[in-house]
Amino acid sequence: MDSFSNNSNDPSQELKSFLSENNPSTLSFQKKTAVLLENELRSTVAFPRVTPRPLREKIAEIIALEVLFGQTYEIKDPDKFIGRFGAFYPLYLTLRNSKSWPKIRKIANKSQGAGLACLKILLPLFYEVLDKFSEFSDGELDCELKELNTEMEKLILEFEMLLQETFFLRGGFSDSVFPGRPGGPESLQERVPAFMQLTGSQAFLESILQELFLRMEGFVSEMEENLELFETLTLLFPGRNWSYSVNELKKEPFYIQLKMLKRYSEFFEQNPDLKKIVDFIGRREFDPPNGPARLSPYGKTRIQTVKFSGAIDNLLPMEAAKLLNPALKKKFYADMLEGKLLSYKFLGKHFTGPPRLKPRGPLIALVDTSGSMHGSPQTLAKAAVLAITKQMLRQKRDVKVILFASVSQHLEIELSSNKMMAEKFLNFLLYTFGGGTDFNTALASGLKSLKEKDFRGADLLFITDGKSEISDELVLARWEGTKKRYNTRIYSLIVGGEGAGGLSEISDYTYLVKMDVGREEKSGVVRLLEVKTKDDEPEIR
Repeated sequence: MDSFSNNSNDPSQELKSFLSENNPSTLSFQKKTAVLLENELRSTVAFPRVTPRPLREKIAEIIALEVLFGQTYEIKDPDKFIGRFGAFYPLYLTLRNSKSWPKIRKIANKSQGAGLACLKILLPLFYEVLDKFSEFSDGELDCELKELNTEMEKLILEFEMLLQETFFLRGGFSDSVFPGRPGGPESLQERVPAFMQLTGSQAFLESILQELFLRMEGFVSEMEENLELFETLTLLFPGRNWSYSVNELKKEPFYIQLKMLKRYSEFFEQNPDLKKIVDFIGRREFDPPNGPARLSPYGKTRIQTVKFSGAIDNLLPMEAAKLLNPALKKKFYADMLEGKLLSYKFLGKHFTGPPRLKPRGPLIALVDTSGSMHGSPQTLAKAAVLAITKQMLRQKRDVKVILFASVSQHLEIELSSNKMMAEKFLNFLLYTFGGGTDFNTALASGLKSLKEKDFRGADLLFITDGKSEISDELVLARWEGTKKRYNTRIYSLIVGGEGAGGLSEISDYTYLVKMDVGREEKSGVVRLLEVKTKDDEPEIR
């Protein structure tokens, strides 16, 4: 049964029916595509055009399925596809066979943000080909089209008729829009393959898509060079449209910030020890499994009975006492070999089902910007903050960066659902460290932020050279109370120093790192010297 005839006004249901006939496993991707059309791609698809909106939605769904989700759209029944999508069929095949298509899919696989940006470029250009095609018949032909002079008129007229039939079928137009009502799906199933067999039809299709191909090639070139930069910008500036030209990002003064952004990103990627620290700070924890707890022999919270066994881990004390008597010692070993030692049989709670991933809360990074941090510590601090921020934003976790030096030098940069101070964050990468240091005020600022709605339960991260002193007893007392209330932890990343100073008293985890500076202090190798925990001995790495 052809469900399209009963659901002509429901594009999602129509595509779902077609996909289920061809590949049921793609249904979950179809649901994700429907969400994209309702959100990120809504304005792109909804923009008024000559091409009927139902057809625009079908085109967006099919192309998004291939680009964003890496699902090859397999057309098992071309006649049925042509009967539903008409003139889109030869255009789609031409697009899919272009040399840029696999490169775009590869880029989208690395970054969904880049894939969405590509769709926001590709779809309008594709729609414009359909909308403006009739202009070609007025003599506005590309050079490549003029070379097809002998067959051009026939190709143009036939393709225009195919488009009219497709628009009429998919858009529900009245006879006044297309006088002399075109045929239905059966007509398209005959005429589309016939058009594709005409001499020069493939060159004709490639020519009318030439502008789209050129833009795709330009996008691929831009993204291959700036993919990491683009991904960072989409995290820092959500909702902002970077899709039309990454080259626009290279204009002053923004370009200076982006150069620094790229520099610190590359610095982080080149230092595996720094990546270890960031991964640990940004880790996620596990809750017990979702399944119910049941009594199991794997648990040992209660004694059920006494049994004979050959194991010695759950022995009754009277059995172990035999080892003290030379005569009974041989009896003990004999019973052990025969499995006749009296042992406790334990039971206990055992959870069923897989463990649940417990999302971590937000993070407050307190960055020492005093004069002692100038040079290589400054480079390492900025790279670490950038890397941590990117990781937190990818996990949909809020971040606040507090820059502190003396009492009067204090700046807060918030990247949360309520505030996106991304411009200030980029300025931080250009900021030159200098001045004195006041750790009391810094800790007090962190504690104050923990009371904010977006940062309750956040962890604190100090980045400093270790010359720290926290002498305010009131602040320390507030910290102890806050830690118990919010289960907050403090991490300290000590850059180039020999110890954490006053931070050692309050830090749950302390990382001591050393940076072997490269030329002009713009590069270097970060080495993790040791990891200290508050309760354990230092762990040398």
